[in-house]
Amino acid sequence: MPARRSRSPKPKLPSARELRHEHARDATRERIAQAALQLFLDEGFERVSMRAIANAVGYSPGALYAYFRDKDEILYALHVEGFARLRRSVSEASAGRTPGERLYRLGELYLRFAFENPRLYELMFITKRLGDRIRLDEKWRVGLDNYDRVRSTVRECMDAGVIPRGDVEAATFAYWGIAHGIATAVIRGRTHSLIPDDDLPRVVRDAYRFAVGELFPTHAKTPQRPRSAARRTRRS
Repeated sequence: MPARRSRSPKPKLPSARELRHEHARDATRERIAQAALQLFLDEGFERVSMRAIANAVGYSPGALYAYFRDKDEILYALHVEGFARLRRSVSEASAGRTPGERLYRLGELYLRFAFENPRLYELMFITKRLGDRIRLDEKWRVGLDNYDRVRSTVRECMDAGVIPRGDVEAATFAYWGIAHGIATAVIRGRTHSLIPDDDLPRVVRDAYRFAVGELFPTHAKTPQRPRSAARRTRRS
């Protein structure tokens, strides 16, 4: 008689109760992370304690440790989420028909993300504290993916003759620096004494176009800074 084949056990699916518990835990972690985000930006990361974060969400410090080991872990979770959201925001740039269009659109979408998420964007770039972990942890690969997308598109533009051939790394850093510089200046309120709020959307649009418009197609939609962002940055 042929030997009977042993059946591999079916994976155990989580129960409805387990799913509800996981959802509730995720929701609590998000609430804690958002409260910490506000404190980090208002008071500075170094000045914020786990007790202060616990007080902000109405928890005891001991209860908070059931969700996060320390404030570094909270900061890291915010970094991962921020760069994941950025990646989703710029993903539509891949719909561009040519490398030049895609590269130009990447900058537009990057600026839109920054202006729609000013608090999160600022946190994503203000600290070096997690540098070693960011470089080594695969979970943060999502952050490097964003930069790799720019690098590969710059390389495509060079190969297609859209921009002069040269050092891909230098060109990638320069292109990212244009968008990042504009976003940082606006979010940190460096423009308040220079440019009237009502004129800022046009200046942002034309500054980006001026910096890269001679090299890349300019018929795509240009970045608009929402007025809500102007109000948020003025209050910050």
